[in-house]
Amino acid sequence: MNFQFSYFVEVIPKVARHLDITLQLTLTAAIIALIFGTVLAVIRYYKIPIFYQLASIYIFIMRGTPVVVQLYFFYFGLATASNIVREMQPVTAVAIVMSLNISAFMSESMRGALLSVDDGQKQAGYALGMSHALVIRRIVLPQAFRIALPALFNDIINLIKMSSLAFMLGILDVMGAAKVEGAQTFRYFEIYAAVMLIYLAVIAFCSFIHKYLEKKYSRAYG
Repeated sequence: MNFQFSYFVEVIPKVARHLDITLQLTLTAAIIALIFGTVLAVIRYYKIPIFYQLASIYIFIMRGTPVVVQLYFFYFGLATASNIVREMQPVTAVAIVMSLNISAFMSESMRGALLSVDDGQKQAGYALGMSHALVIRRIVLPQAFRIALPALFNDIINLIKMSSLAFMLGILDVMGAAKVEGAQTFRYFEIYAAVMLIYLAVIAFCSFIHKYLEKKYSRAYG
């Protein structure tokens, strides 16, 4: 089947119309993952008893198993034992699994960044009378976020691509729309070329934001 450029152009807006679901999933999961990942990183950085061991096991499981398996385990497996999961909307389930998965990766990015913060700056904070919590909030975390920025944006890019799994639960996102269109026309070449173009455009925009923030932080700490 030859590639029809006219159909390729025609199908782009049809698929892109559902981009809001993809972006909603990515944004929701990114915010939750960043918060939870930071908490995990602080727990592992300070080696808080019991929580440190639990966090290490959690991160090992999330990083060591495929996300599609995690999604099926959560939505179909846990549904047999939990009414909450059984009655959960598919889009909510996908957002939860995405955030739980990426939080494990973000926690490692943040922990590495925390280890990079100079001890002398923390000691200076203590010398100024700051409490331990204030040193973490005002000195350690702001610098750690700046250091971890490239790795965190890589995790967000992975989230964008991971959101394509949502169609497996019947969600009409970009990939879901492409699947429906393909079932009607069987012109998969043009359809999935359009899907690739849409994802590339979103990731290019995300990379632009990353470069902007990187320059901004470089000037602030330069």
